[in-house]
Amino acid sequence: MKQSTVVGVWASLVAASVIEVGLFSLNKGSVDVDILIGLIASINAVITAMYSMDLRDESTAIKYLFLIPVLLVAVLIITLLLSFPVIS
Repeated sequence: MKQSTVVGVWASLVAASVIEVGLFSLNKGSVDVDILIGLIASINAVITAMYSMDLRDESTAIKYLFLIPVLLVAVLIITLLLSFPVIS
């Protein structure tokens, strides 16, 4: 893996973390911000898996097999969020 790729992945993860902290500090306790932070964290997890586990170099079938648990977790999280009433 080229060093520029590693630095780019590291910079994107750092930038996403800074955005997450900034969003949380601006609007604490908002459900919309919590969902947005969860979405950014999920994207970070996919980026980390693609580059740390070298999934980007695998065949298409392996990439789709990786997405099955990700989609399952997304469905479970959405179900969990929708099962509790939002207190305003």
